[in-house]
Amino acid sequence: MKKVLVFMAICLAVFGVSCGGSKEGNSTETKSYAEIREEEPNYMGDSTIYDGIVLSHENNVKDWDKVAQDSLVRFVYLKATDGASVQDSKYKKSQKAARKAGLKVGAIHYFRMTSKPEDQFKNFKKTVKVDDQDLVPVVFAECEFKRSSKEEFSAALKSFLDKVEEYCGVRPIICCSVGVYHKRLKKDFSDYMFWMTNPTIPSTSKYILWQTDSYVGHIDGIDGGVDISTFNDSCGIENLIINK
Repeated sequence: MKKVLVFMAICLAVFGVSCGGSKEGNSTETKSYAEIREEEPNYMGDSTIYDGIVLSHENNVKDWDKVAQDSLVRFVYLKATDGASVQDSKYKKSQKAARKAGLKVGAIHYFRMTSKPEDQFKNFKKTVKVDDQDLVPVVFAECEFKRSSKEEFSAALKSFLDKVEEYCGVRPIICCSVGVYHKRLKKDFSDYMFWMTNPTIPSTSKYILWQTDSYVGHIDGIDGGVDISTFNDSCGIENLIINK
């Protein structure tokens, strides 16, 4: 309810449908994200509207219980691995602490074209334990993609995604910008759901989550800015939960 009320207030302010709005009459109708996207393609979102957060070693979480008390934080994704050899220094500790506080937690892998898919998967499997995962794994598929052709990139990424899917028992979500989605992934990965990292609302209905911008959120219990994300109108936490 808190989220709905805040969202309605923002919509009314942005589109001038309350006091001081249109001279042709007042309207109390609120707009969905889809309507906002159509009428205001450069809408930047609002830092008080979110469904979950993304954290890495760069974030300083001082009190996980306070984070869990935020009713808008419905999920937490943690950077787990990067390429074939990097593990986030805070992943394991944060993963245990977040789950202990009652939060739903998932892992993110940063896919690289500088190492083989099988080597990256070994790193992921070594770090991310299936039994400790509440949420569908996410693969950030934008890093250094220019190092290869579209065909090479697609083949390598698909190989890694297949290995993660077999290991976790669920199809991973691909995280990327709208530009990379249209240029590199739209055709070959049409069966996947996407998490769009764009400051404006994505122009495709294929996304499950939308990250408004980097470090714009402020959550009690966490120092500094936090990456926040919002569900597509047609999606919710049920689309992220791993059924065990």
